[in-house]
Amino acid sequence: MEKSAVAPLQSEPWSLKMVAPLEPGIVCIDMERMLKFYTEVLGLKLVSDAETTPEMSKKFGATPHGYRIVRLQTPYGERVKLVQPKTPPQQRPVPEWTFQRHGFAYMTFIIDDMQDMVARLKAHGVKLVSEGPVEVRKGVFALFTLDPEGNYVEFVKFPDIAAYRPDLFPRKD
Repeated sequence: MEKSAVAPLQSEPWSLKMVAPLEPGIVCIDMERMLKFYTEVLGLKLVSDAETTPEMSKKFGATPHGYRIVRLQTPYGERVKLVQPKTPPQQRPVPEWTFQRHGFAYMTFIIDDMQDMVARLKAHGVKLVSEGPVEVRKGVFALFTLDPEGNYVEFVKFPDIAAYRPDLFPRKD
């Protein structure tokens, strides 16, 4: 007897169903220094500051000693988490080039005014990776800098944000 081949039902590919914007986490050695950079220099707002017990953090797989977690929010609604374990983590060496770091290498802020951002970074003594913004594509300017613990932070200015992110800024024809 011959088996009949049944074509599988066509289905949509699986997709992550997020309910809030992405929240990157940065493990810190010096929380106060990092807080100062992300709140006073970049202007992120403090949302919460909490401690986790050693029992919970061990069960969670984060650290056996507990940690402090601070959540900061951008003006657009994303959150950046700063985490300081009770036992300080090992600091990774800062590579000369951004793309020499394996894994999560940098975080990008899409901004409106590159010159204002550069002036603010310089006024606060923040190290710029290049001498200034670089035109990476026609009209698109980007700049890498380092936060106080050597994490790369990128700032990008697009000439037409609606063309770059039509999902966020649909045309009103």
